[in-house]
Amino acid sequence: MPPKSQKAEIPIIGMTCANCALTIERSLKRKVPGLISANVNVATETATVEFDPRMADLKLIADVV
Repeated sequence: MPPKSQKAEIPIIGMTCANCALTIERSLKRKVPGLISANVNVATETATVEFDPRMADLKLIADVV
C-alpha cells in the first residue's frame, strides 16, 4: 500500500497582497512534483500544502516558497 499524502502548514513572512499569495501558490504548483494541493493565505501568512512524500519533502516546498 503506497504511503498516504502528507499535509503541512508553512509560515510565510512578508506577504503584502493577494498577488503575493497567488504568485507563491502558482510557483508551488509548477515546481513541486507530487503536490496535491496548495492554499496560500495572506491574512494568516501561511501556506497549507498536501503532497506525496515519495515525490517531495518539506525542504523542497520551503525552498520554492
